[in-house]
Amino acid sequence: MKSLQALREARAAIAKKIRNLLDPAVTKYTKEVEIEVDGLYAEVTVLDGQISRIERSVAMSDDLEERAHNLGDENGRSTDENAHQIVAARKAFVKLLRNGPSVLSPEERALVLPADANGRGIRNIAEGTNTAGGYLVPTILMPNLLQKLKYFGGMRDVATIMATSGGYPIAWATTDETANAGELVAENVAASTGDATFGQVTINAYKFSSKIIPVSFEVLQDSSVDVESFVLGAIAIRIARGQNTYFTIGTGTSQPQGALTAAALGVTLAAGNTTSITFDGLMDLYHAVDPAYRVSPNCSYMMNDSTFKAVKKLKDTSNRPLWLPQSTVEAFAGDGGFDTLNGKRLVINQDMPNMAANAKPVLFGDFSKYMIRDVMEVQILRFTDSAYTSKGQIGFLGWARADGRLIDASNASLAYLANSAT
Repeated sequence: MKSLQALREARAAIAKKIRNLLDPAVTKYTKEVEIEVDGLYAEVTVLDGQISRIERSVAMSDDLEERAHNLGDENGRSTDENAHQIVAARKAFVKLLRNGPSVLSPEERALVLPADANGRGIRNIAEGTNTAGGYLVPTILMPNLLQKLKYFGGMRDVATIMATSGGYPIAWATTDETANAGELVAENVAASTGDATFGQVTINAYKFSSKIIPVSFEVLQDSSVDVESFVLGAIAIRIARGQNTYFTIGTGTSQPQGALTAAALGVTLAAGNTTSITFDGLMDLYHAVDPAYRVSPNCSYMMNDSTFKAVKKLKDTSNRPLWLPQSTVEAFAGDGGFDTLNGKRLVINQDMPNMAANAKPVLFGDFSKYMIRDVMEVQILRFTDSAYTSKGQIGFLGWARADGRLIDASNASLAYLANSAT
């Protein structure tokens, strides 16, 4: 298998070749060149998949030294002390996943079964039975789980993330200063009053489940299997995908408010574009967002892969593709690897709607104005009842609480493109 660097270099070389073929000053654009360019784009797509999978694997791996150092900033302990505690917590956590809480020593229980403010640990949800034992993912291991959540969906790539220790509602003040400006004041003249527009949103903590994940005895008993990554990875993937749907299109009533739901209408395509998209429409959407928001590094286009495929096929009057892949290794690797459209990051989110009559397939703007709130108390239940043991399995169920809201008072930071009705 090629290394990540080698794959990036191969992609950059192909992208550079595409740009040369599409440059009128370098190459005369013929039908043969068009066929060659289409083939090169297909190669870029394959490389993008390989690069993305490797980058996810690298990013989801746990850097012990970095986490121990960051933890030291919080608790004042040395990096070595924190590294030792993290290793001990991970060993106890794996032991608990494999065998349940009964095999833990008092020291191990303190690491993975912490008591709450009233001195109570997480108990069996059915006391006196072996139906299910519940426990928290140790806080010291939470960064690993939150990192895994990031790589499934799209919204977490660009939104502002806030982690809280509890799930109490948070009243968050919002403001919009895009229309306010200072003034020139003469000597001995009082300044005018310029009232800011304030609003408020309540950020809650809605409960999400991974659904029950059965794991065989063989997997749990095999010492060569990384049980922590196996179980936490499965839980994280399911919860992240479930949350991303609501962070994208949630109604905001008894559930998170989706970014697309909160966004303002930027442009509606002309009649005849119910299942298509135009370059002019993308430009109109770009200029529908105030320049004050467009300067943000998190200002991005968001669409699903089907819409992105249609964007890739947009061509100018000479039949040249309008979208060009990054042609340097540095540009593609600068922020985990991403391409741009009209100079702005392009984010793939499979929960964005497909193109259809009156659909909203493209979202654009400053996604840092969308806040995702995670509650750090993620609970896992371990099911050992006969429904699973008779099949040689243990069941695991993850519970996590989160919310998502647009924290822009005017809702002007995000705008969407709508397909025509007919």
